[in-house]
Amino acid sequence: MSHRFWSMLVPVVASVLVACAGSADLTEGGAPLARQLLQSDHCGLTAPGIVMIAGRPEVATLKSLPASHLALEPLSQVDFANEYLLLVGLGQKPTSGYGITLAGSRIRGGQLEIAVTVREPAKGAMLAQVLTTPCAVVAVSDEGWRSLKVSGEGYPVVTREHP
Repeated sequence: MSHRFWSMLVPVVASVLVACAGSADLTEGGAPLARQLLQSDHCGLTAPGIVMIAGRPEVATLKSLPASHLALEPLSQVDFANEYLLLVGLGQKPTSGYGITLAGSRIRGGQLEIAVTVREPAKGAMLAQVLTTPCAVVAVSDEGWRSLKVSGEGYPVVTREHP
């Protein structure tokens, strides 16, 4: 019986170890792969998508986005030697009540997968009739990935190569 137990256990343990080796949700130093810094109802991106920001000069260019109300001070505090910023936008929406947040992140097969949650207004809710451009700003680790994928229910899959 002991031999049979071990013959069944070894493949299971090996599978778990292989899966763990091909996937990670923390950096080698134990930091999160991604962390949300802020979100806004008015980012100024009129189409869904991402903007990758690699340095402080690029943060300053966010001021030029139309109708943007981003708080830029927290973004300029990012350590750009170790992280990039992603501005993940939903595009223009016809009312209030929309939003997007970071749901999770992991590296699988050299690809950093960023999962987002999209919030939509409840059906029948009273909403402000105002154009919005919701977004989330996420800091992502610079290590361990070659490409990036952002996806989530209600959000188009967007991919980018590591800069």
